[in-house]
Amino acid sequence: MSANQLNGMGMTGTGWTVASLWQTLPMAIDNTQVLFTPDDLHEVLDRMAALADRGDGKGWMNLQPWVEDADAPDNSPLGRMFSARGPAIPMSTWVPAHRRGRRSVQATLGLSHVTGRFAVGRLADKGVEVPPGWTLKQDHNRRGLVFEIAAGTSVEETLEFMLASSTVLSGVPITGRWVADVAIQR
Repeated sequence: MSANQLNGMGMTGTGWTVASLWQTLPMAIDNTQVLFTPDDLHEVLDRMAALADRGDGKGWMNLQPWVEDADAPDNSPLGRMFSARGPAIPMSTWVPAHRRGRRSVQATLGLSHVTGRFAVGRLADKGVEVPPGWTLKQDHNRRGLVFEIAAGTSVEETLEFMLASSTVLSGVPITGRWVADVAIQR
């Protein structure tokens, strides 16, 4: 859509720009869900390797424990709005390393959870160590943890940390079943 077309729609002078209109358009994303257990990681690791090989920054993976509806905590929107804590069912988001223009962007891992700040200490108390070379970028009581992943970290090591940390920081019992949602932007 050109600026002239926007002007013809009466959208100039209202704070609208071509860039702001573009940002409001929905993204086309292909999602693939993979159900797995820690005994059978083959498909998840293959999907992670494929995302890492793309290197275009247009893919990521969300990981959550599988929780039956009967075991799921109350998910009141009002309660979430005023809560100072993250979700009871933890969610990890991994974005592989990629290039943005001429610069390289390190892989990142985010983990939203219910346990609040100082989660890295809780992980260490339970024997889950942050892999060497990873940098903690955020430890927030509601938004969770964000790590910058060291270059050369394997997808196996990344997935192992995602599973272990999500288990420790979960607010619901973990049954051993997991769901990975692999998203690729078109």
